[in-house]
Amino acid sequence: MTEPQVQQTRKSRSFAPLFLAVLMLGTAIYIAVQLFVPSVEEDVVFTVQRGQNFKEVAEALEAQGAVPSASWLRFYARLTGKDYEIKAGSFLLKKGQSPVQVLNNLIYGKPVLARVTIPEGFTAKQVRDRVQKDLPTIDPLLEMIRRSRLPEQIKAEFLENPPENPEGYLFPDTYFYSESNPEEVYTAMYRQLVLTLEELFDAYPQNPVTMGKLTLHEAIILASIVEREALLDAERPIIAGVFLKRLDRGMLLQSCATVTYVLGKPIAKLTYKDLEVDSPYNTYRYPGLPYGPISNPGRQSLEAVFNPEITDYLFFVAKGDGSHVFTRTYQEHLNAQLIHEDWLRQNSKE
Repeated sequence: MTEPQVQQTRKSRSFAPLFLAVLMLGTAIYIAVQLFVPSVEEDVVFTVQRGQNFKEVAEALEAQGAVPSASWLRFYARLTGKDYEIKAGSFLLKKGQSPVQVLNNLIYGKPVLARVTIPEGFTAKQVRDRVQKDLPTIDPLLEMIRRSRLPEQIKAEFLENPPENPEGYLFPDTYFYSESNPEEVYTAMYRQLVLTLEELFDAYPQNPVTMGKLTLHEAIILASIVEREALLDAERPIIAGVFLKRLDRGMLLQSCATVTYVLGKPIAKLTYKDLEVDSPYNTYRYPGLPYGPISNPGRQSLEAVFNPEITDYLFFVAKGDGSHVFTRTYQEHLNAQLIHEDWLRQNSKE
């Protein structure tokens, strides 16, 4: 090896550690910027939804501008074992917090939120009274339907003939929302309903909606009736099947629940005079489904409509313990009424 070659080799060897040091320094600075440099530019409330995994949370933080890189935050969380420690709720991210501080806030911070539980079968008015905020317009729901995975023809029909109000579309569940922005709980209700509908269309492709027996809005209406008529989950598909058969045969539905929606009276206190009330919701007087939903149905009632149990039954009467007697003929129905007459005189399907 010549002298110039030896000198060149020595220079290369001396340059390698320097290059490595610069590379390591640059990497350290980059990681520091991604994790330890303040990234929250102003106070903001960030919500972790129930059931969200850490990947979704990190990506939402990046999309909101709270962290510069979801990937680096996920790497740090996985490295430190914190990717399974975040909790649901709304948290105040303060101006000047770094990504690591944001992560710790989601783990150790106290949620800045209110919690509300909406039971199955609540009306929109009851939901409004519990949330203590005016009901939303239907527009956010329509946008979610438009962007959903529902069958295209179902979406098109629904968007062409949209519901007039949110009754029936505020999905019952427990929700967390920031006290400074209570309207977001309604958005969450709409979103959860759309997600549930997507799941039901996937699980039951041969449902009454895709088969053309009901529109999507009519399915919601029927589910809202099932919700108010049934107390036992096992009976919901049977009751849905009874109503579908009555619709198919052109029979009056004669659901006491639709009358109670109009009058605001408990089913057990209805009188025969009550059943004569003139309202498009009174299925004792008007054929077909009522004008709109009478409650906000839960998953079990929606699933009952999407996967009904079709039997020979055309009638049912309540036994007084939450269950029902199902019958095939009107005479059997009258006999069932007589057996349970003490409680059922005002609560029959005739």
